[in-house]
Amino acid sequence: MKFFVKLFVICCGFLLVQGCEFFRSFFDSPDDGSGFDAQAVYVEDGEPKIVAGLTLRISVTASGAAAVQEGQKEVDTNGEILMPLIGKVKCEGMTLVDLQEKLASLYKAYFIEPQVSCSFAYVANSNMKSPWGTVLVMGSVGHPGPVNMPSTRDLTVVRALMLASNATALADKSRIRVTRRQKDGSLKRFIVDIEKIGKEGRSEMDILLKPGDVIWVPESWY
Repeated sequence: MKFFVKLFVICCGFLLVQGCEFFRSFFDSPDDGSGFDAQAVYVEDGEPKIVAGLTLRISVTASGAAAVQEGQKEVDTNGEILMPLIGKVKCEGMTLVDLQEKLASLYKAYFIEPQVSCSFAYVANSNMKSPWGTVLVMGSVGHPGPVNMPSTRDLTVVRALMLASNATALADKSRIRVTRRQKDGSLKRFIVDIEKIGKEGRSEMDILLKPGDVIWVPESWY
């Protein structure tokens, strides 16, 4: 009889320890969004570069008249645009000024002193890709995913969350994490308390985002 009592006690102790370890691992290892941090990218300051998926507005004039009618050109997956007379033109990685100079040089074969105008054809709050980049918003928000950077480049954490349909009711609004890739490849992290920003009007705590930043909105445990 004593043998069975001892065996019962040992089994109970084993189950208790294993159970504690299970719950400890469950609560100590929540989904903290660290897997998304690696998606942060470094984007150099300065004029935005042309990349695939952007739409450009281009016109060419010569002798005071339209030589090539103004139109919108989408940059294809090869980083090229298709232009009248000169065909496909590689433009990925160039600035608008770079492209203007390149097109003017190419059109000299057809026109005298051609003048080229290039601009980004971007409409905010649309499905168009922003020339100024994006930030990635993940976690407890209405619509996780990329959020376009506006031309003014004044996107803050609170504004980005609004564009992602806001933090959910389960979100921990006091521990919003922003991860930023540095030029040397390292990651820098900021914690933003949007609850305090909203309740106390602490707008100075609202971080100005950079293209390539990742925002993680964790869930609250209570």
